[in-house]
Amino acid sequence: MRETVESSNRGPGSFPPKMAVEDSSMSKHLEAELRVVLDAVPAGVLLLDTDGRVQFLNPAFAQLFGIDFRQARRAGHIENLELLLTNRFRGAKSLSFRWRASRDGESKPALDELELLTPVRRVIERSSLPVEDRDGRATGWLEIYQDITSRRHFQSKLLQTEKMAALGQLVSGIAHELNNPLTAIMGYAQLLLGRGLAPGHLTEMNHIYQEAERARRIVKNLLFFARENKPERSRADLNEIVERTLALRSYELKIENIIVETSLAPDLPPTIADPYQLQQVLLNLLVNAEQALLESRGSGHVGIRTFRSSAQRVSMEIVDDGPGVPAEIISRIFDPFFSTKPSGVGTGLGLSIVYGIVHQHGGEISFENRTGGGARFLVELPIVNVSAAEPAQETLPETMPGSNSSKGYILVVEDEPTVARLIADVLIEEGHDVDAVLDSQEGLARLSRNRYNAIICDLRMPRLDGQAFYESLVRAGSPLRDKILFITGDTLAPRTRDFLDPLNLPHLDKPFLLEELKIAVNRLLEKDAAETGGGPFTRPHEAAANDLEV
Repeated sequence: MRETVESSNRGPGSFPPKMAVEDSSMSKHLEAELRVVLDAVPAGVLLLDTDGRVQFLNPAFAQLFGIDFRQARRAGHIENLELLLTNRFRGAKSLSFRWRASRDGESKPALDELELLTPVRRVIERSSLPVEDRDGRATGWLEIYQDITSRRHFQSKLLQTEKMAALGQLVSGIAHELNNPLTAIMGYAQLLLGRGLAPGHLTEMNHIYQEAERARRIVKNLLFFARENKPERSRADLNEIVERTLALRSYELKIENIIVETSLAPDLPPTIADPYQLQQVLLNLLVNAEQALLESRGSGHVGIRTFRSSAQRVSMEIVDDGPGVPAEIISRIFDPFFSTKPSGVGTGLGLSIVYGIVHQHGGEISFENRTGGGARFLVELPIVNVSAAEPAQETLPETMPGSNSSKGYILVVEDEPTVARLIADVLIEEGHDVDAVLDSQEGLARLSRNRYNAIICDLRMPRLDGQAFYESLVRAGSPLRDKILFITGDTLAPRTRDFLDPLNLPHLDKPFLLEELKIAVNRLLEKDAAETGGGPFTRPHEAAANDLEV
């Protein structure tokens, strides 16, 4: 009867007393296991109820945000937790943003990112979702935090690589277009300078030539920096790298009222390195100094010095008279994504890239604040002896070809009319017979009708380019395949190098000096004379000496 009374006192759906005890025990056991699992999860876990009270957080959450775990558990509410993390996020209400949205009715799963500024700059990915009971009623809010800084770093580097590849292609195309008119301007300026102009006109023509030469250097430096290239170790001159980099920034430095002083050791030994990567090192350090000076007072001085620091090391020092770096962050300036610049200015990767490149070269980079104010970076690189077997850069002889140079019948294939006309004018003035055509297909047709001593061919042309033109000569077994001089405005492009270098084909970079053209042509004709043992071919009588299809 007692059992009947007890049974009648239990509400609907109640378990017998023994089963209720077992269920409670099981629930506590599962809860304990769940806590162990969540405490072991490497991601930060935060569970709130609908009022924002903290129901659970794991040690990884506290570790991720650099706070004491026990203090975080005692916070009790999301708003108190947010106060504990004050000034650690870029946005003041970043931590409670998703919970507030769910409280206001936007209780949908969401994914967002938080930028953590201290104790270490990090990018945190947050997954948020409502917690519901069996009937679909909201009972809480769950957030999971993961550090994705490394992933973002990789993605940023990948994006930067893609951007640089696209920039390299863009610059290569622009350089090719600029180099054609620059070739004509410089070439005709040289022709006029050699024709005894009046003193006043001579000065003016010198100005034209010098400014064209300046434009040529700018285009070449842009190609050196922005080209798409694999890291390659070759002979590198630190002084040359400094001069090339300064040429890239000379205009910006001038208009920003920043004076650069250099002290380059004249006896600095060359080494084996990737000159393009070293140029990026200097450019990043130079831009870093510029920005520091502009933010502090809008002008200043930068000093660049090269010297031999030991028997086995060459060094480059970059100093400025800016504000320097606060002592508390000096140890972090080479960290990826660390930056003292405002949001949207820079990526925080500049100095970390510098550090990586220097260490890849077996070198060291150090920083210190100067006593009188300003920053000092010192880059030290090992001296790797240049192999004696390494081919030296081809140098031009100081004397011009004399009047007894070989004369010949030359075919010029160049799709740019002004450049074709310039080459023809120069070679005719030297006493050669010249045919110039604007189309490579027409060039092949001329080869089938006439006998030439040499060919000058542009590398980049529509329809049939210089490489395809050369391959046609190879297939036909023409001896002129060994007597061809290529001219091009993009010799730094990988495709161009992959064609010219393995075959050791002679070439001139646009814009070229007329002396270089004359010497290169003379070498081809001397080679032809040595192989044929006879005199030059001559233009057919029915063609006039100046009848050029340009």
